[in-house]
Amino acid sequence: MDTLVQEILESTDHASNPYLVALEDGTFELDDFIETQIQFYYAVVFFNRPMAACAAKIPSGRLRREILRNVWEEHGEGDEEDAHGETFLSFLHVLGGISQQDVLARSLWPEVRMFNTTLTGACIMDEYLVGVGVLGMIEQMFSDISFRIGRSVVERGWVEPDDLVHYSLHAEIDVRHAQDFFDVLRPSWDKDDADRYYIEQGLRLGAHCFDQLYRGLWRARARRWRRQHLVPNVRT
Repeated sequence: MDTLVQEILESTDHASNPYLVALEDGTFELDDFIETQIQFYYAVVFFNRPMAACAAKIPSGRLRREILRNVWEEHGEGDEEDAHGETFLSFLHVLGGISQQDVLARSLWPEVRMFNTTLTGACIMDEYLVGVGVLGMIEQMFSDISFRIGRSVVERGWVEPDDLVHYSLHAEIDVRHAQDFFDVLRPSWDKDDADRYYIEQGLRLGAHCFDQLYRGLWRARARRWRRQHLVPNVRT
């Protein structure tokens, strides 16, 4: 299974995603980056919901506990200030003085809603192995993406290294989170070909939808936010 994960990562080649390329080569304008990160907030705060639904479908209590631990970490392990939505808001505030009210005033872009809806479908409506594969691959990719984003915003002088907050956290912990999901899949991967099919479907879908989220945000960065309607108290 590790070979398949590596093959999917190489074929997806998220390092060549235009979102990351523009951030690393200096062509991403700060205002555009801020607006795309405001949108990404809605993916961050939504992520634990399909994760919790997926955990409930895992038949083994021992394996289920590993995913429930990740859900608990997403919620800051009971400390509201450490919840991932709060750490991302802290990053937005440092990046551009963005408050929670500023975030709530933005209408949700369809690129983010499509991503969240895909996760919901995979984790609730599909085989649990598909959902676990989707989430595991996203966690695996996000560890490297977090490192790249964090390095780029520091190099451009947008954020001080000590103020990275969310991205420094995820660059470290998401490798372990990914392995927790992959550990759920390994017993089924070793069992029969039918389970392998569902696992591969999930891994490939996770890589595809996460890569497409960033591509969509890149395409939409300038053409949408400057003319978007601001909606108070938007609901995801």
